[in-house]
Amino acid sequence: MVAAMLADVALFFNHLGRRDFLYRDCWSRTIRAASPTSQEDYHHRNTTSPRRTLSGASLEVGVKLMPLLSSKVEVEEITLRQPVITVIKNQKGVLNVSTIGRKGVPVPEKPSRAPIPSTEGPLKILALLAVDRVSIDGGKLTYRDLSAAKPTEYVLQDLEVLLQSVRLGQTPSVHVGSLVQPFNLPVKLDGTFGPLRETLDIDAINFQLGVGKTDFAITGKAAGNDAIINITSPVINTANVPIALPLKTPVEIKDLQISAEVIGQEAKLKSLAFRLFDGEVKGQGKLIAGSDMPPFKGAVTIQGLQLGPALDAVAETPISISGTAGMDLSVQGRGFSMPDLTKALEGTGHMAVKDGKIEGVNLLQEVVSALNVAGMSLGDAKATAFSTIETDLAIKQGVINVQRLMMDSHDFQATGGGTIGFDQRVNLAVNLNLSQEMSQKIAAASPVVKIALKDGRLSLPLTITGTAQAPAYGVDVKGLTGKVQEQVRKRVEEAVDGLLKGTTKPEDLQKDGKELLKGLFGR
Repeated sequence: MVAAMLADVALFFNHLGRRDFLYRDCWSRTIRAASPTSQEDYHHRNTTSPRRTLSGASLEVGVKLMPLLSSKVEVEEITLRQPVITVIKNQKGVLNVSTIGRKGVPVPEKPSRAPIPSTEGPLKILALLAVDRVSIDGGKLTYRDLSAAKPTEYVLQDLEVLLQSVRLGQTPSVHVGSLVQPFNLPVKLDGTFGPLRETLDIDAINFQLGVGKTDFAITGKAAGNDAIINITSPVINTANVPIALPLKTPVEIKDLQISAEVIGQEAKLKSLAFRLFDGEVKGQGKLIAGSDMPPFKGAVTIQGLQLGPALDAVAETPISISGTAGMDLSVQGRGFSMPDLTKALEGTGHMAVKDGKIEGVNLLQEVVSALNVAGMSLGDAKATAFSTIETDLAIKQGVINVQRLMMDSHDFQATGGGTIGFDQRVNLAVNLNLSQEMSQKIAAASPVVKIALKDGRLSLPLTITGTAQAPAYGVDVKGLTGKVQEQVRKRVEEAVDGLLKGTTKPEDLQKDGKELLKGLFGR
């Protein structure tokens, strides 16, 4: 008996020395498949020789052997090395990976019997298959879209994927890295999601996404077809965005915060906030998916935005407006193409700009030129300073109606309205009411203006037509001529009335007539 016990102890210590070998031999086994391939979808083939959708140097699967005795499959690691994956959408919009394998049997129109309710969720397979580590080591994924008017192709080079702790009840961690072509843009995703359940419900999503030089933090949760998502980013420079934007110069968006919710086909933008051109932008909205022209509505509030740099970033025009801008705007419509927006977009709002300049035109200079007044100094000949521009807005059928427009400047006030089209055509009519100081200054150089003054001030209609890139300004001098005629008629009526009543002597009438003619012709 003692000899047997000593033999057992010796065997035990001998096995300890071979522990690693025993673990590999009895507890773990790696299955390696060289050059795995997958052919394209049966319905996607247009030749008798189907193309490969996936190929790789090797597929390695590390399986624990002991759990097989309990009817469980526990996988330590799955590694796909150097895969080359090709995804193609054909002209009919069908992906070459939409179905895998042989052509399936058509589903009968009427089931032979009522389906048996299943209590197993889509992730039930994880109860039998658990993986410690899934990875893709150096791969390439190509997506080719042949359904678009202009076929496009995108490539993920140097693809790296690492997924750990893929087990029910655990929270997997994920790492994805790649270089996106043709943008030459590095993309990196790190984070966790879970815990995993037998359903698609995810209690917590926590990702860090890096797109080039831009970083995003993504959090949220999902339950069935519903989801809540929150996105933040400290700064986004449009120069680093891999899509073409209608901007002339790069723009920086700071402190981006997005909170969104998806409930079935309804997507809600619960809150949107960011800083732009030293101002704050806040918004919210809602969209119903499921149609070519999805209905939407939303509202945006802007405060403290520097209008000059904002307009310069959008377009280069001979006319630019600077100042501190604020706006409230509510809109609703269907579809996002320009024809859809022109037809269906409606909205109302209010806009105000404080302490700015209209660069490129001096409205007073336009008045002086129309009146043929020479020798006047008006400061900056190509700018109009103002303290306030304020207006109500109404959008309908591709036209922005400018209502109750008011502009306040040191030398004049302007009121009026008009329209600005989505095609950028402008049609505005305002009434310029010059200050007493400026009116007297112009009247001193133009006797005709002096007669047209009312309560010591000059009032003139001004029209702005053309396009936003090339506006044209017109001063209605015919109205001024009519005012002069009205003043002359009034003076004549007063003189005749004085003669009839005997309050005016003929020599006084002659004197007044000379003064009137002198006022009209300056001599």
